This record gives sequence, structure tokens and C-alpha cells, in this order.
Amino acid sequence: MSTPTSEQARLPLDTQSFREAMSRIAAAVHVVTTDGDGGRLGATVSAACSVSDDPASILVCLNRQTRMHEAVLKNRCFCLNTLGDDHQEISDAFAGRKNLDMAERFEKGEWTNLATGCPALDSARLSVDCEIFSVSEMGTHSIIVGTVVDLRMTDPGRSLLYVRRGYKSLDT
Repeated sequence: MSTPTSEQARLPLDTQSFREAMSRIAAAVHVVTTDGDGGRLGATVSAACSVSDDPASILVCLNRQTRMHEAVLKNRCFCLNTLGDDHQEISDAFAGRKNLDMAERFEKGEWTNLATGCPALDSARLSVDCEIFSVSEMGTHSIIVGTVVDLRMTDPGRSLLYVRRGYKSLDT
């Protein structure tokens, strides 16, 4: 068994160290959207994945302190839009980095409502439209599992990834 070098040294398990550790995990970048009585909103997320293929389902993790969280729960639906490397501006807009109101954020792309009425980005690599199946709480976030009711894919291209607090791309 080897001894950790200074570059491999253990960090204290606190919020800052954990965030730094998680920044080293490359993740696809998505914009989650919703529409309905709770409003038309969207947010950039990287915490999303498939759950099952029978029934077809995915999960997203949303901070419980956000308007987006409240709207998704009230609307009971969401659409996960996986971004390509040409969508950095859209990612930044929906992450709140451009200080745009929600209507201005949606002006950054062309959107089509899918089966639930949630907006799907026309140029997204993948749009997965879901109805909420379950919600679990963990720390500051909710893990929202949705059953897929509509799906749209575009031709493969370069996917947008986020790692070490910056954008990268990957041929898919």
C-alpha cells in the first residue's frame, strides 16, 4: 500500500473540500425546464441520470431553496435538455450568470413544448420530457424521479461537459 503524496493528501471533509472534489467529476450539462401553474422556468444542472428503462425514467437533483424547485413540484413535470458544446451561452444564461430574467433566458434558443407542455430546446442533443413519479430529500436538494412521456434526439455532435469549474466538450 502506498503512502499518499502531498498531491494525494487527504482533505478535511467539509463543504468546501467536498465541492472541490465533486468539481473533478466531469458531467454533462443540461437545462431543466418546466411549465404550468407554477410558471415557465429553467435552470442549468449537471446532476441528472437515467434510473430505469422499464418504466423509462430519469432523475434530476434540484436545490430546494430555488424557484425552479418550487415550480417543478407545482407543475408536476420537467424536461431535461442535454446541451451541445455550442450551448455555453444558454448554459450560462440558465445558470444565472448573465443576470437575465426568465423570459430573456428562453430567448437564447428556439423552444418547442413537448407532451407535458414543458419547453424542449430545439437544438438540444437530447430532450427528455417527464412527469414526476417521486421526490426524495437529501441535504439541500431534492432527488426528483420522472417517468418519461416524450423524447426527442438530434444528430450526435459535441456534448457540453462541465469539469474543474469550466466547460469542455466531447465527441458523442
